[in-house]
Amino acid sequence: MSALLPASGMLRARRVLALADGVAGDALWWEDGTIRGVGRATDIEREAPRDIPRYDLPDALVTPGFVDGHTHFAMWALGRRRVQLTGSATRAEAVSRVAAARPVAGWVRGLGWDANGWRDAPDRYALDAVQAGPVYLDSLDVHAAWVNTAALRAAGIDRRTADPFGGRIVRDANGEPTGLLLERAVNLVARILPEPPAALLDEALRGAQVEAHRLGVTGIHDVEDEGALAGFRRLEARGELELRVLFQPPVATLTDLVRRRVRSGDGTEWLTIGGVKMFLDGSLGSRTAWMLEPYEGSRDRGMPITGEAEAGEAMRLAAANGIAATVHAIGDAAVRRALDLMSDLPRALVPHRIEHFQCVHPLDLDRAAASGIVVSMQPAHLLTDIPLVDRHWGGRGRGAYAFRSLLRRRTPMVFGSDVPVASLDPREGVFAALERRGFDGAPAGGWRPEEKLGFAEVVQAYTSAAAHAGGLAHRRGALAAGQDADLVAWAVDPAAERGEGEAFRAARAALTVVGGRVVMRR
Repeated sequence: MSALLPASGMLRARRVLALADGVAGDALWWEDGTIRGVGRATDIEREAPRDIPRYDLPDALVTPGFVDGHTHFAMWALGRRRVQLTGSATRAEAVSRVAAARPVAGWVRGLGWDANGWRDAPDRYALDAVQAGPVYLDSLDVHAAWVNTAALRAAGIDRRTADPFGGRIVRDANGEPTGLLLERAVNLVARILPEPPAALLDEALRGAQVEAHRLGVTGIHDVEDEGALAGFRRLEARGELELRVLFQPPVATLTDLVRRRVRSGDGTEWLTIGGVKMFLDGSLGSRTAWMLEPYEGSRDRGMPITGEAEAGEAMRLAAANGIAATVHAIGDAAVRRALDLMSDLPRALVPHRIEHFQCVHPLDLDRAAASGIVVSMQPAHLLTDIPLVDRHWGGRGRGAYAFRSLLRRRTPMVFGSDVPVASLDPREGVFAALERRGFDGAPAGGWRPEEKLGFAEVVQAYTSAAAHAGGLAHRRGALAAGQDADLVAWAVDPAAERGEGEAFRAARAALTVVGGRVVMRR
């Protein structure tokens, strides 16, 4: 379909936020997928060929296309067809949604539950009461799974099953599995789940891509398995891939990548290989993020998911073969270990990066910038994490979501959503970075307001910083002559540009252009 659409056009707007030195105006034009000029509408009108399409949006703000810097896109695409548990206020509410589900390939699948605040903990017996067949439910943060007795039996898990390194089978007082699996213990069941048929995955990806365009998202940095990569490749082969995808394969594929001489930066204009993804710890919501000191009111420090020697060996092997490291680290102990292991790695064409970088010890705030390591952060998590940070990390929370402190140190910082953990909608992340308030609007002046960013700084984290993180700053992330024509026209109150988060939260994408082609227009 995209091949039939023109890859040229001219757009008149209220303002073009070019994010390029010396470039400003209220109009731009592009030809064959490349921007040719940005400036005053009267000048651009004279420059642009008369036979290319014109788009007049006199009240719109035009920005480079937004790139979501951390997604599980295929998981989200398929999950839209599964039991939706996000927002379940109680275990009973979640169970009632599971009760209404029909098995697919013999399993009931769901995602999005969050037991923080539930009176009753997730357990297998509650699910057994409503489904006889196996049930597998991913948590909101995708670091825990809630399963029933049939699923445990299918995986061969019982009281004699040992906890894997970096994982925990939660047990009752008698040593019996409760049905709650944390971190690497999730894989004990996940590995036996039936793979979705290729046709189903492809259909889900196409539908999710349409939703991304509707939200002004023109690219993603995706962290998933080989099945997702195969899906993107099938879409590209059919000319149906209309998102720029930086794909970050799991570290389990590293040996094969080295054997096939795959390097970070390899690929096409639509699908590029990034760094290999590895985990150093868990998450705040599951209290498995690895901390230097115990969680408030406990002796628990979370858990390392990968040992130091194993992680270091993988990073060195990858870097020696031109492959970047993409490292999950949330707790301050995991962040410190990531920095210790990554700081002296040889550079690849795509920068090494730390995903989440959520709680950082003050002594470590300078280190990513000093080593050129990209930090990939998810401001929308603030909308739900503020009370959890205060409850579990206390005063250490001053190092959480430290956007301004990191930017002041010139740390390369890219923003994303972590979908399906949070919404793909970038308006939520922009609001959170500008206002630092939760869904309930609290606290009124913003949580640790000294870490707020300005509007242009937030947009840069979704655009030019994302291009840098993908090794593509020379051709994407700004609106200037010679750059790829990936852009969004926003119907938005100008108050957003003065830092009013609610104004951007109320905005909408009016026109989305990828590779010069209009993929969404209202």
